[in-house]
Order: sequence, then C-alpha cells, then structure tokens
Amino acid sequence: MKPWWPGALVGMAAYLLFLLMAAPAAKVWPLFQSQLQNVQLAGIEGSLWSGQAAQVDVSPLQLKDVNWRFRPFGLFVGRAVFKIKGQLQAERIKAKVGSTFLGRPYLSDLRGRVRANDLFYWLGLKPIQLGGVLDFDLDDVEWSQSGLPAMAGTASWSSARVVSPVPLVLGTAQLETQIEGAVTRGTLEARGGAMLVQADVELKPDGAYRFDANIQPKGDLPPAVEKFLSAFAEYRDGSYRLEWADKL
Repeated sequence: MKPWWPGALVGMAAYLLFLLMAAPAAKVWPLFQSQLQNVQLAGIEGSLWSGQAAQVDVSPLQLKDVNWRFRPFGLFVGRAVFKIKGQLQAERIKAKVGSTFLGRPYLSDLRGRVRANDLFYWLGLKPIQLGGVLDFDLDDVEWSQSGLPAMAGTASWSSARVVSPVPLVLGTAQLETQIEGAVTRGTLEARGGAMLVQADVELKPDGAYRFDANIQPKGDLPPAVEKFLSAFAEYRDGSYRLEWADKL
C-alpha cells in the first residue's frame, strides 16, 4: 500500500493556498508591506486571487486603475505570478509580475506605451528633453544578484527627436534586445530623421554600456552634433563609425 501522507500534505497545502488567495486583499496586503516597502497601494478591492487598486505607487512610477489576477500554473515552475493591467500616464500597460520561491522578482510580457521624455525623467536624466512616444514589448526581464536587470524584447520610438540640449530629429527608432548571461545585447536602428543610425548595443548589470554605430548624415546636422562626431568618430565613405563605452 502506498503511503497516504504525501497526498494529504499536498491537499492541505492547496487548501491553505486557496484560503490565502481568497482572503480580502485589503486585509492581507499589510502582511506583505514590510517586504515591499517601495510599493504603496490605495483603494484596494477584491481578493489576492482577483482584485484591483485605484492607485499603485512603485517609485518613481504611479499606476492607476490596476487590476490583477493570480496565475496558478506559475507554481509548477517555482513562481507566484500575477497578471496585471493598469494605466501609466493615461496609457494602458500590462504585464506578468511576481516572485520566485527564492524571492527573486519576476517580470515578463510587459506591454505598454509612454512618452519618451517621461522615461528619461524616471531614469533621472532630467537635463535631456525628448519628444515622441515609446512603445515597448518586453518578453522577459531578468534581475541579477545586484545591479541592473537584463531585458529581452522590442522598443519602438515614433516621432523620435531630441529637444534639448541639442535639437535633433531622429524620425523612427527601434531597439531589439536579447539576454545573454545577465547582459542585455541588441541592435538599434533609426531612420527618417537627420541621420541613419545602425548600432550594436550592450548593457551590463553594473551599468557599463557599449554603443558601436554606423551613422550616415541625411541632412544638415546641428553644429554641436557635427563637432562631436568629428571628435569621437571615424569618417569614411560618407558615414561615421562611432565606438562609445561608458558607465551609467
């Protein structure tokens, strides 16, 4: 006869999980608040399994009208996963978020749209003013033990332009990335503006980045841009070859 207790333990665990997920989210959330100090919820309704919040603050972001639904199949791969939908700066955004059983954050299938200038503001790059809209479609975001996460997916920047410190029209830009050993690597292409750009990009968890680009002017460039390219890029056959590496 097979022992009965393994099945009983699984059944008990499933029952306790059901009780927890069915509990009112407003009463359960304070239990998690100490572990998620950078996350603030207001106007909570529903349960942990399926609910909503009028506002969610994840510094420096503020989301409104956020709905979530628990995805139980994530448990089979060691993750507690929620599918969320909400609004960020009046634009729809959705993703799958959660945590592994070891406590590592989980984020995938991130879809949405933001103003390009808002993104740079959130990143702390306030001296740079941008125009245009950024559509992002990220399949996976992986957190390292320390430092910046790695990302795989696509980001498209329409009506792309730099407003300041140097006005520059870029047209349309698209970035496609993949994750290779906790490092984000990809290609960037911009066309339809003052210059055609084709580049390989790389971002490491410690903030070190690399930008290797072929830049072909398609019109009159601002004097400051021409001066920069002349100083730091190699000019050959009508194009500039720029190799740039630095750290955020």
